[in-house]
Amino acid sequence: MNHFSEVTRLFSMEGATHLYSSPPTMLTPADIYHVKDNPAHRTALAGCNIYLIVRRQRIYLNPEILSRNGRVVSGEFLVLREHGMTRVPFTYEICLPTIASGLEILDITLAPNGSAMVVNTSEGGQMIAVNVIVAGAQSELMPEDTDMEVLYVGQSIGQANSLTALDRLLSHTKFQQILAENSTHSPEREILLLLCRFEHGRTIISNGGDFNVEAQATDAQDSAHFDRLREVRLKRHEVVSLAEAALINYFKPYYNTLLKKTNFAASEKLKVLKQLMKKGITGLVVEICSANLRSRLGTRDAIPIELEDWFSEEVIQGQNIEELEIKQQWQEELKVIGHSHWARFALTTNHERNTFLHGTKFMGQTEKAWTW
Repeated sequence: MNHFSEVTRLFSMEGATHLYSSPPTMLTPADIYHVKDNPAHRTALAGCNIYLIVRRQRIYLNPEILSRNGRVVSGEFLVLREHGMTRVPFTYEICLPTIASGLEILDITLAPNGSAMVVNTSEGGQMIAVNVIVAGAQSELMPEDTDMEVLYVGQSIGQANSLTALDRLLSHTKFQQILAENSTHSPEREILLLLCRFEHGRTIISNGGDFNVEAQATDAQDSAHFDRLREVRLKRHEVVSLAEAALINYFKPYYNTLLKKTNFAASEKLKVLKQLMKKGITGLVVEICSANLRSRLGTRDAIPIELEDWFSEEVIQGQNIEELEIKQQWQEELKVIGHSHWARFALTTNHERNTFLHGTKFMGQTEKAWTW
């Protein structure tokens, strides 16, 4: 390590708040009108406090190819690739909660435009949108076929108030603008809504950083700081505001106008960041994962992860894992990694507090090895 005189360390450990969402729920714009008056659906979505407006290349069901064996449907997706419309075979099991397992399936049909499949049962027909089938089917769709561009990030008022994400979107002027401009300028792309429930969080306490620098705090102060970090609790509105600010700053969606250029380490901080630092926290991590949708999120400022950039082919294939169950678990973990983003921010500058993970510096290096 070098330049010791330039490095200060207040405590032997510091804390970062890590917020993460339950798997997002995906809706089409038309769905919000179908579920807004359905009590069961509204209850299921009541806790969703962050929503993303996204778009991707339209994917269709080929109306000429369709067969069923019990509850397993075989067909083809139609996707537009570089060399034109391409057929991609798929198999899809009709399962809960789409159709109750006890209901007999009489037949299935496809909408003529390939936008949905209709399952006819003894209790009537139920439509399954193509995006639901894409998320649940086994197919050879490529990541580029299903990638979603994040256009807008917003917060809903959530469970503590009468309004929900559905209510916000029904009268959301920015949403109407996105729909209007997309239908005019990009009709080959579809708009989708992702409703997230940011209700999980934890404090990451680390004694990383520059180990050659002694903490300035006394043993008693250091112990008190550690106890303080262990007791950090965030209120609901703090979680929502932090998640929204971090995701907007990270993705920098085209239609968001505020928070895209926020400097989380600047002296003039957002109110919610000041509240977080008063609790002793100096880092923020907001994680979002779309593995359940089998679609990666991204913008030109936040490129989706390519596993090949992180792992060798040998590691990706799990060639050194002998147990089949563990190998399957590793493949599931890779899928989560490949569909995740981590918005990471230090809340202090190096000049203010050159410590924690963003203060690590190795021999012969003049730049920090990790900058959140």
